Amino acid sequence: MSIDTKTWKEFAAAHAPDFARTVFLPGLVTDPGHLGRLIDDGLRTATRHAPGDLRLRAFRPGAFDYRLTKRFVETPLADGERVVDWLARTADSDEECLAVNDVSSWNLDLTAEVSRLVGELVAEGTHELPSGTDVYTFVAHSGWTPFGIHKDSEPSLIFHLGPSPKEVWVWHDNPFDASGITPSPSFGRITFDIEEHLGSAERHLLRPGDFLCIPQDTYHVFRNLGPSAFLGLTLYPVKTRSLITEALWRAADPAEPLAAYPPAEAVAGRAHALLADADAPHTPAAPLAERVAHEIALGQLRLRTNGYLGRPHRAALPRTAPAPATTLRWSAPGAVVAVPDATAPRTEDTTLVARGRTMTVPGRHDFSALESATRSDSPFTLAELTAVLPADLPTERREEIARTLYTVGAVVSP
Repeated sequence: MSIDTKTWKEFAAAHAPDFARTVFLPGLVTDPGHLGRLIDDGLRTATRHAPGDLRLRAFRPGAFDYRLTKRFVETPLADGERVVDWLARTADSDEECLAVNDVSSWNLDLTAEVSRLVGELVAEGTHELPSGTDVYTFVAHSGWTPFGIHKDSEPSLIFHLGPSPKEVWVWHDNPFDASGITPSPSFGRITFDIEEHLGSAERHLLRPGDFLCIPQDTYHVFRNLGPSAFLGLTLYPVKTRSLITEALWRAADPAEPLAAYPPAEAVAGRAHALLADADAPHTPAAPLAERVAHEIALGQLRLRTNGYLGRPHRAALPRTAPAPATTLRWSAPGAVVAVPDATAPRTEDTTLVARGRTMTVPGRHDFSALESATRSDSPFTLAELTAVLPADLPTERREEIARTLYTVGAVVSP
């Protein structure tokens, strides 16, 4: 692992889940170059194989730049190219920069590194991350943060990777009067009158490997002192309404979508139909409340089996099964879970959740041996994986499940 594990555990124990104080940890990342190369490889995969799915934004000073964003999406990284060199090759000036969200989904090794970090911040059954985590990178060369002094509605956990240092100013009290503040839907309230306020802020110089935690709703600004990238974590507070609404919609399984521009009465009617459990002839036997609870539990299992991160993009996953003699290992303990009977609706099928994805196995089967196997660090082969699957399944079905666990990234090559 590229992190000073002891220091990270101490930070997690002292500050998770609220992250209410600014915390600077020099040298936390013991091998920033390794994490940087994983980001490079992930963006190389994205720009070469699925650029349309890349959540990338490019900025020039004070503005989001659509044309520059398009240029980055259409310019793949070359073999061995670093993201800081890709930025220099693609941008028009040193003051342009880019941010990429959900960057861990493009590289399985990066996901493994970050999920171990996030795992220390989670106390299962006490505090978790039911709305997930965003893993992002910010790449820049010189100049200030393009959106000025700003604050975020979630805490920011910043792992600086370099190669150049970066300055950060943090304001623990609000020193700004309304005349210099511009409302922003994305960044709360921002100001571009930067230098006149620096004297009232706490300053940090981030060198490669340093870490900084900035609490939510805390004003801050960065200044780039040369080409560099950082890895950031956004830990989302629970979004209760959206979680329940999405679960309700999936549980109700409406037979037909609404028209693109329906009258208001149609929307109200659909809501009534979704909640009137007994009125819809296609409704399964399980009560709606039971199915909603099941969908929420299923969503949490998707997150938990992938370390509370976004699931791997298909472009980052293997396309074929491994050779029979290939040595394999689990991507993480608990990477595969069979949905417990207590949370499953009344059905004759079994649902497996593997690395953030679900698969349905016809019939009710006992996958407890498989779940136990995921907690072992011992290597195994595809044949040995097949052997721990339920014996009441046909051989070809067990082999198919084993191959699928590999192609969704639950099982990886060492």
